[in-house]
Amino acid sequence: MAGTSADRERRNGFKRLALVTVVVSPELEALVRPAIDAGVGSEFCSRLFAQDPTLWGQEAESEASVRLGWVSDPLDYSSLIDTVEELRSELVARGMRRVILCAMGGSSLAPEVMARAFDCELIILDTIHPDVLTPVVSSALADAVVVVSSKSGSTVETDSLRRIFHAAMISQGVDPLDRIIVVTDPGSPLEIDARQAGLRVFLGNPDVGGRFSALTAFGLVPAVLAGVPVREVLTSAHTAWTRLREDEPTNAGLVLGAALAAGSPARNKVLLADAPSTRGFGNWIEQLVAESTGKHGVGLLPVVGSQLTSIPDGITVGPAGSATEITVEAPIGELFLLWEVATAFACQILGVNPFDQPNVESAKVAARELLDSDPAPRGGERDFGHVSAWSSPVLESSVTDVPGALKWLLQRAESSSYIALGVFGPGGANEGPWRTVAHALEKRSNRPVTLGFGPRFLHSTGQFHKGGPAEGLFVQVIVLPESDLEIPGRFFSATDLLLAQAHGDASVIANSSQPVLSLTTSGENIMALCDAIAAAD
Repeated sequence: MAGTSADRERRNGFKRLALVTVVVSPELEALVRPAIDAGVGSEFCSRLFAQDPTLWGQEAESEASVRLGWVSDPLDYSSLIDTVEELRSELVARGMRRVILCAMGGSSLAPEVMARAFDCELIILDTIHPDVLTPVVSSALADAVVVVSSKSGSTVETDSLRRIFHAAMISQGVDPLDRIIVVTDPGSPLEIDARQAGLRVFLGNPDVGGRFSALTAFGLVPAVLAGVPVREVLTSAHTAWTRLREDEPTNAGLVLGAALAAGSPARNKVLLADAPSTRGFGNWIEQLVAESTGKHGVGLLPVVGSQLTSIPDGITVGPAGSATEITVEAPIGELFLLWEVATAFACQILGVNPFDQPNVESAKVAARELLDSDPAPRGGERDFGHVSAWSSPVLESSVTDVPGALKWLLQRAESSSYIALGVFGPGGANEGPWRTVAHALEKRSNRPVTLGFGPRFLHSTGQFHKGGPAEGLFVQVIVLPESDLEIPGRFFSATDLLLAQAHGDASVIANSSQPVLSLTTSGENIMALCDAIAAAD
């Protein structure tokens, strides 16, 4: 089933090749067709692009009424691109060589995807781990532009990074007014502070939620500064914008959304295969889909980089030509809008509000409570030599090492379980060993394994972990930093914040009655820990 208007265009004599293609397997078509027909009959797409907030029911109407700005024409941002391109030219002429993006969740993932797609350098700091931050902060910053991006303007990690870089620049004799650029929503605490400090500010559209903000200032400003040909992206997205609004059974957004959701809850794991041309796009999809759908005990869990080819409770998605149940082909700009529309439609099918994240706050509250209390060792830790372990339920006394602890955890797996590997340690270029661990856990359990790096995943799959189906088995790894970083104006350090977030997340997961195993080690013992997990029987 082709999810484009190509067939209709051919019937009308048009020869233009449709760029967005979504094809579902014959086995899925029987499930998909009723949902698509219902979407066409209810005029879902035309109403969506008319910003109708009633599409997801009465309870979601208030939130949806201020979250649909993302359906506007992407080309509306052309004047913003003009301004940012002029700024880039000015900065390059003054010696700018590096762009450092300090952001979390939706504010970091879309710029990262665009930079990787066009092979542009963009340093992403979506962590507070000192071992990641220190080499960047201590480097010569005279050739760097730091983009601080946060919709709410109150994200604690982003605020901390702004403070750290501001102090570092001053200590190096670099004027922060020339080198720190802020992207935030109007009236946010970050805007107020930035303007008082004299920093350059770009304002986002407050009627767009973070995970739907790829084609707004939050995705575009850092991408332009990094040299991404954003006009190409917007032109591509505009093409999708003209087609995805049509109430037709070939609408790619309807096809993809129905295919994702039609099998739920029996098939709620979405196994994503990256195409080489869009490497990293799965991480953006992961947040968009998991955080939008994962609430009230339902949801869809994207699994990026899985080596499983099929599981009874999963559906496979990949690029055109792949042996997956859903194949998707489109330029990157169209892909952004396609997945946003599909997610909005999937949420209607699932009966959830795509724009709220009611459970994300729980981990933040737990972390704040830990920061506000006197620091103390976490009770119930078990010493396994180079690793200490904490768990819920409590490990049996017969468990004496990491392989035994993993066996204890995996024995709790059921036919619908997934394993969430959450690493509070260096990711990015250091991701390889953890990906090997994820694949080993998949092979051993025959269950999908997600890999997330904290605190980034708290702003992404964290909502699904707490609000979605209680099917998770959680392996948390905390890599203790070799050194620490003070956060100017705060009573806690970067390590304090990291540990509070990790311990807070583990406690919230434990309170949800899902098993969690938290392993703490030092950086020098990472490979030994990875080997122990991967080799566990």
